[in-house]
Order: sequence, then C-alpha cells, then structure tokens
Amino acid sequence: MSSDDESARTPAESPDDATTPKGDRSTADRSRSTADRSPPTAERRVPDGGRATGLDRIETRHAVGVAAVLAVAAGLLVAPGVYGAVTGPDGTVAVVEIDGTIDSATAQHVEDNLRDARANDSVEAVVLEVDSGGGLPAQSERMYAAVDRTASVMPVYAAVDSLGASGAYLAIAPADRIYVAPSAQAVGSVGVAGTAPAPSGPNAGTTGPDKRGNDPDEQRERRQTLANLFLENVIEQRGDEIELDREEIAHADAYLGTEAVENGFADEFGFVDGAVADAASEAGLGDYRVDTRRTESRIPSGIPLLERDDGTVVVADGAEGDLGDGLVLAVAPAAWDETVGDDVVMTSYTGRLPADGDAADAEATTGGGGNATTDDAAAANGGDGE
Repeated sequence: MSSDDESARTPAESPDDATTPKGDRSTADRSRSTADRSPPTAERRVPDGGRATGLDRIETRHAVGVAAVLAVAAGLLVAPGVYGAVTGPDGTVAVVEIDGTIDSATAQHVEDNLRDARANDSVEAVVLEVDSGGGLPAQSERMYAAVDRTASVMPVYAAVDSLGASGAYLAIAPADRIYVAPSAQAVGSVGVAGTAPAPSGPNAGTTGPDKRGNDPDEQRERRQTLANLFLENVIEQRGDEIELDREEIAHADAYLGTEAVENGFADEFGFVDGAVADAASEAGLGDYRVDTRRTESRIPSGIPLLERDDGTVVVADGAEGDLGDGLVLAVAPAAWDETVGDDVVMTSYTGRLPADGDAADAEATTGGGGNATTDDAAAANGGDGE
C-alpha cells in the first residue's frame, strides 16, 4: 500500500476494518459505532442552549402524550357532527293527511302516498294526520286496506285533531297507535247511514225488474251488511283495546277525545308532533326528517249530491255521472250537516242485528235499520236522542 493510502486512512480505521465486510461486523462493533455517532444524553443540547437531562425527556414525553389525548377527545366530539353532516338523517317519517269528507280523491291521496312510503327505502314510519268525520264507505275501506298493508311493514301512528270518526275511524283502525287531542269533537261512530229506502216502480226501459233499483227491504239489508263489515273490522283491529262490548260499539256513538282514551277507541292524548317522535323512536330512528304529504288542493268539505226527480239522492261527479243508486255514508253526526244537509231524509244503520222475533220492532227504530228522519238518525249515531 502506498504512503498516500496510509495518509488517507482515518485514525479510527484499522487494517481489520478495511478487510472485514460491513455486513459481518460484530454486535460490539455496531454498538460502538452507534455510540460514536450519538453524544451522551447528559451532554445533548436543548434549544435554549442548555443540556437535556433524563427529567427533560420525561416532561417532553408527558406533554406529547397529553396533546395526543386531547386530540383524540376532540375528534370524538367533532366526528359525530361531521359524520351526520355527511350521511344525513337515519330515515324519514312520512306524515299523510286525511282531511275533510272521504271521497274518491281522499282515498286516492292516501293510497298513493302510503304506496310510495312502502316503496321508498328511506321512509321508516308513517303518521296519519286526521281531521275527518267520515264519508263514502267503499273509499273508507280502500284507505283501511292501505293503512293495514303499510302497518305490516313499518310503524303507523294516527293523530286525530278534531274529527276522527265513522269512515275516518275505520281507515285508521289498523294503526299501531291512535293519538287524540283531549278536545277532539268526535272519535269512533262505528256505523253507516243512507237515504231512506224508497220503492221504485216498474220501468219499461229496463231489462229486468230490479234494474231501476232495489226495493226498500233489499236496500236495508245491503246497508246493514255494510254496517256489520264496518263493525267487524274495528273489532278485529282494536277489539283488545276497546273497553266496550260489541253491542256498545255498534251503538255508533261519537266520543270526545277524553272519552275515546278512556274507553279504548284511542290510545293516548297527543298531537302530530308527538306521534311523529314516537313513531320515529319505534322505528329506531335517532335522527330523522319529516316529509308531510298534503293534498295539492284542499279536499272539499262535502260530497256533491244530485237529487233525482223521484226524490232519491245519489252521489254525482260534477253535474253529471251518477256514482250510486243511493247515498250511503260512513259519516259521524258532527260532519252530517256539512256533508248532506238538512233536507235529506236519512236512515241510520249500525252493526246491531235484530234479535229473532224483533224484526218488526227493529223496523221502527234507527238502530235496526228502519226509516228515520235526520234527527232520529243522528241520535242513533251518537246524538242526544238515545
């Protein structure tokens, strides 16, 4: 080796270092090399020009640890809000309005919105906002079927403001819970009413003797059948809650809100907001939005009627187009006047069938399906007459 090579070697190097590969150095050599690169702890400089000690290192690590804990805690507090802002509410509670006299438009509105609620994955519960004294039986039954179908897949609650009676009560009977305002005017009224049956004479233009219309006995029988179906549906849905027997339910009384809770026609006092909160809780929603489904135009307060030359009254679509041979309503006394008026002779049908041998007596009473004036019929449906 030349003298130049000898002079270039550093004092730390030795012939052994020059000939031994780096990867084969002993542990002692690696430790010594590491020690040579790192100054002693006691002599390490700190930013203020002093020397760091073991106590300084402990204090520094403690400060770093506290900062880390605070950062984690702040993240736990902020994260839910950020997550909620990103993901939105857990689901939706749909509020569907049942307002005014029940007719085809009402039934279609309820059916469409409940069908949409069932098909919409974001809707987890439904609340029916009710202010109706009833209306047409067939349309009330359509709503009943839609509510029953919806209640089988999600919580359905109903909240009655002022009126939730007759056909409207039938519609909400399948709801999981019924809330009423304490001052609600009419709840219940399980029964139907129709124009007084009138005989119709022969008509040469018809193809059969009954084409012009049914005789009074047949009309009474059919309306009594509607009343019995109404009664059976209510008992099926709320028989365990109602504290009245079949005969008392069939009396067709309309109850105040306070009475309805007491006798089981309603579950508890409450309003729409409370029903929404409870339905959301039942559906397991901690955070939710409310989607209120109201009709585009307010449902008319009465059903358009058309009086024939023979004095019978039928439901009419505008100025023409009869929808039935006679007016049959599942309507409560509180909504009777605005729906029908004072000039129409009505017969009330509850769900009470006459006992054997009492048919003749039943014909003289409104409860058994006989003819009655408007006042008499109102009394049989919960008025002051009985």
